[in-house]
Amino acid sequence: MDDSRKEELLGRVKPFRGIFLDSVKEYGNKVAIQIRKDGKFEKISYNQLCEKATGLAKMLVKLGVKKGDKVSVISKNRPEWAISYIAIHMAGGIVVPLDPLLKEGELYNIIEKAKVKMVICSDNYIYMMDGIKNKLDTLERIISMDDSEEINIYTLIEVGAELDIDIGKIPISVDDLMVILFTSGTTGKSKGVMLSNKNIIFDIVSACDVVRFTSDDTFISILPLHHVFEATVGFIGAIYKGSTITYARSYRPNEIIEDIKDSKATIMLGVPLLFEKIALGILKAFDSQPIGVKAVLKSAFGAVGFFKNTVGVNFGETVFSSLREKSGLNTLRIMLSGGAALKPWVADVFERFGFPILQGYGLSEAAPVTNVNPLDNPKNRSIGPALPGMEMKINNPNSDGLGEILVKGPNVMMGYYEDETKTEKILKDGWLYTGDMGYIDSDGYFYIKGRQKNIIVTEAGKNIYPEEIENELMKSPYIKEVVVMSKINERTGREEVHAVIHPDLEQIPFYEGKEGKEVANEAIDEIGKIIKDEVKKLTDNLASYKNVKSVSLQLKEFEKTTTKKIKRHVFNKNKK
Repeated sequence: MDDSRKEELLGRVKPFRGIFLDSVKEYGNKVAIQIRKDGKFEKISYNQLCEKATGLAKMLVKLGVKKGDKVSVISKNRPEWAISYIAIHMAGGIVVPLDPLLKEGELYNIIEKAKVKMVICSDNYIYMMDGIKNKLDTLERIISMDDSEEINIYTLIEVGAELDIDIGKIPISVDDLMVILFTSGTTGKSKGVMLSNKNIIFDIVSACDVVRFTSDDTFISILPLHHVFEATVGFIGAIYKGSTITYARSYRPNEIIEDIKDSKATIMLGVPLLFEKIALGILKAFDSQPIGVKAVLKSAFGAVGFFKNTVGVNFGETVFSSLREKSGLNTLRIMLSGGAALKPWVADVFERFGFPILQGYGLSEAAPVTNVNPLDNPKNRSIGPALPGMEMKINNPNSDGLGEILVKGPNVMMGYYEDETKTEKILKDGWLYTGDMGYIDSDGYFYIKGRQKNIIVTEAGKNIYPEEIENELMKSPYIKEVVVMSKINERTGREEVHAVIHPDLEQIPFYEGKEGKEVANEAIDEIGKIIKDEVKKLTDNLASYKNVKSVSLQLKEFEKTTTKKIKRHVFNKNKK
């Protein structure tokens, strides 16, 4: 790593409050955030955003928020979430974002553990939060984002604007704790990741040196704002560059595409499952063309792929310009995929149609982005090179160069909240032990093989990475979701490779429009035979010790986190 480059990037780091005020000064009347209401976009400029956040910050101080106090925010993506987040920082507080999908008991535990002083939430959480407040002396106040409640942010903003409080005098440094992220991830056990102003702002400054955003860009905000990827890149990163943020109405692909089209969005952050659904929609539109047109398009699709893969030239944008226009995605300049591995076929579909999609990598403990594929030379089977100013290495690589990925840099977290034991396990000599196994190629691009904790070790000492087998099985049109894990064979007492599969009933040949329950009752044996045949066929090219020995079907979708990662711990808990 070039130390001078890291120092240059660090020189651009300021507390979030300073970053925000710089953008307000430079882009004052430009639209900062917008959301569709009653068929049209309700717009808030940078000046208006600053006025609202400042007014609320003054009232938070008036109501007793002191430097270092924790304040939570919980709602779906909306302007009030952004206003609240900014206001908490301006008041010197620490934000504890809450996942709207968590149950009351889970939220109670986080609020209690973090000693949250106030919660700002949408109306649908008022009753629950009042119940939690009645059980906790540390939780002093609940503030609504909606005007149906007497104590709401709009009333506070109006009163706060008249207060003689200079929040600029509240000292905030880059080393101050900025946010505590309680991540359940896929383990089911919540840890509080502590990120400073330096951690988050350095990550943004570094990422923006590779993926260049500008004030001309418009982000479409789809991922939940409590998630660090969306909050860091899609919210704070957009503000840092003076971009516009459009909040999508829902997770429905058709409404997302409509919001992209109407807002002329240029940047889209998403998780692989979202991109997969959109890619399938594009292919479906492709297949619905008349036979003659489809034949021409199919030939063009193959030709574009040939030139892209052999000579490195992509004619997709030109060849499919009409289809791109009809898709509603033609304004998108960059798509960024994170949170899980992007399937190669999904990246290939977007690339062949001329949509620039970039796979990246990161984790909450690294604020979160550590890698991204460069726009001019993406290798989307990889996670890309390390971002500028960050060090990455493979720890104790084996003969194939495979080992645990370690990260070091100003973006690495301060530690886990009030948990030195867990912090010491993952942070050693400044290195963050990611738990992801991977390797690096000759061009400095990193590749993820799988999670260290998911590895299945055979009696012969062979390591099996479930993700590798899952990627092969997901090539089947009959398999919608899969988790590969070890399972004890009750007859032999040995560990074997087992696959839990959620079949795509609509693709099963004899489905013929029947309801899922009807298929399950009438044809479960036939479905099982088709799936087992697919498993055998798709894993024939793998080493014999990786063979899937047993399969079980699950007709309902797998339980997932907010960012659509399958909760593997649910299966591990139930295995015999």
